[in-house]
Amino acid sequence: MALFRRTSDSGPPEPQPTAVETEATRAAREAAKKARPTPTRKEAEAARRQRVHRTLSKKEARAESSRQNREQRMRSLSAREATPEKALLRDYVDTRFNIGEFLLPSLVLILAVSFLGQLLPRITVISTVLMYLFIVAVLIDGYLIWRGFKKVLAARMPHAPTRGLLMYAINRSIQIRRFRLPRPRLKRGDKF
Repeated sequence: MALFRRTSDSGPPEPQPTAVETEATRAAREAAKKARPTPTRKEAEAARRQRVHRTLSKKEARAESSRQNREQRMRSLSAREATPEKALLRDYVDTRFNIGEFLLPSLVLILAVSFLGQLLPRITVISTVLMYLFIVAVLIDGYLIWRGFKKVLAARMPHAPTRGLLMYAINRSIQIRRFRLPRPRLKRGDKF
């Protein structure tokens, strides 16, 4: 029994190739020849290190870093946003008209008016009062959103946890619709 060594009687001898097969194998061998000699071990390791640890310019390194950060952010965002309660809440907020969407632009406008109002102190007082009234209106709208969503959640997912959803709803409702992430799937007034 020759398990690990060659024997002369290992089976029938292989048939001799014909002239056509020999020519085809010769052409294949010539096509498979390398254009350069096999690299030494030192050269192969240096090439591998070059592929793994590329030397980048500052601009390339910054672009690569921002690309990796963006990918990581999107992975963590999609993992965090994947719960069905949050998807339902996003759809609920996105189908409503929210006063909070106009909070940031109105605050910028009120701030600009208050800076211009250095000459007239009344304008500063009026703009400050308007700012506080608008913030109170956004808070009341956030309360109405939460109250309505709790009813929808109880009807569709009775045993779903509500932890963290209130702040998520308020944050989503005060973002400008165009800049919301994940993007709104539904338009205003759509059924969800």
